[in-house]
Amino acid sequence: MTLAEDLVLLLLDPGRGRAVVDGTALDRVIGGALLLDLAARERIAADGGGAKARLSVADATPTGDPVLDDALARLDKPLRAQKAVERLARGARTPVLERLAARGLVRREGFRVLGVFPTTTWTPGAAAGELRGRVAAVLRDGARPDQRLALLISLVHAVKAEHKVVEGPRRQLRARAAEVAEGEWAGQAVRKAVEAVQASVMAAVTASTIAAGAASSS
Repeated sequence: MTLAEDLVLLLLDPGRGRAVVDGTALDRVIGGALLLDLAARERIAADGGGAKARLSVADATPTGDPVLDDALARLDKPLRAQKAVERLARGARTPVLERLAARGLVRREGFRVLGVFPTTTWTPGAAAGELRGRVAAVLRDGARPDQRLALLISLVHAVKAEHKVVEGPRRQLRARAAEVAEGEWAGQAVRKAVEAVQASVMAAVTASTIAAGAASSS
C-alpha cells in the first residue's frame, strides 16, 4: 500500500462513497502523498523551505510500484514544491481508486443520476475503519504515531479534514494534527519534504478556493 492509497481510503465517506473533501483538494493532496511516498523512499530531496522549496530527484532508481514510478518519471527537472504537487495531482485520482478497488478495499458502483448523468461511488470497507481507528488513537487519544501514520496525518491536516475522519472537537483535533505534522518523527531530509508538501497543498487548495469564489461572484 502506498501512502496515497491509505490517504484516499481515509478520506472516503463510508456512507456516501465519496471523498469528504472537494475534488480539487483531493487531487492536490494525492499529489502531495505521492511526493511524500517518494521522499520516504529517499527518491526526492527538498532544497529550501515551504511551498517555495525546490524538489528534485535524488535517486531515479525505480521503486517497483507503477504509480510511484510514474510519479518519479514526471519529476523530470527540479520544481517548486507547489508546482510538483500540482503536476503529480493531474490524473492521479483514478489509478489510486482503481487499485483500491482491485484489492477489494473499496466497492466501486456506477449509476446514473436522474437516469442521465453517469457517476461512480467508491465505498470503503473494513480496512478504512481500522485506519480511521489508528488515526483517532493519535488525534483524540494522544497515541504516538509511527512515521507513516504521521505522514498521513500531516496530509489530512493540509486539507483541514481532521474532523471529517475522526469524531471529536474540531479545534482540538486540528491542534493535535498540527503537533504531529510538526513533530520530530522523521529525519531532516523527509522533514523538509513534509514541510514543503504540506505548505504547497494548503497553498494550492486555498488558491483554487479563491478562484472558484471569484468565478461564482462574477
